[in-house]
Amino acid sequence: MAPRIPPRKVTYFEPVPPRLARNTIIESTFDVGRRFRCTMRVNCGELDPGAVIRPIRGEWQPRMPEQLDEEELADWRAGRNAVYQLAALTVGARLAVADA
Repeated sequence: MAPRIPPRKVTYFEPVPPRLARNTIIESTFDVGRRFRCTMRVNCGELDPGAVIRPIRGEWQPRMPEQLDEEELADWRAGRNAVYQLAALTVGARLAVADA
């Protein structure tokens, strides 16, 4: 019997009228557990509302982790989703984030 592949979790963010200027650069720094902090930047002027947003590599302090525990992974996903949601609100687009 073939091993089952768990379904991917998808989070949708519905569009609303833009609230910030289209050329806004969003920067957010958030804690990832007790050991790390991550800073993510999105240049909304480079986003196309009809296109797929490429994953954004964050800047990690004190270093990029090799592995995150479950709590840290939940913190990172929440921070990442918040940045992407604000970007979607800025450009007025619908956004879906899929976790593998």
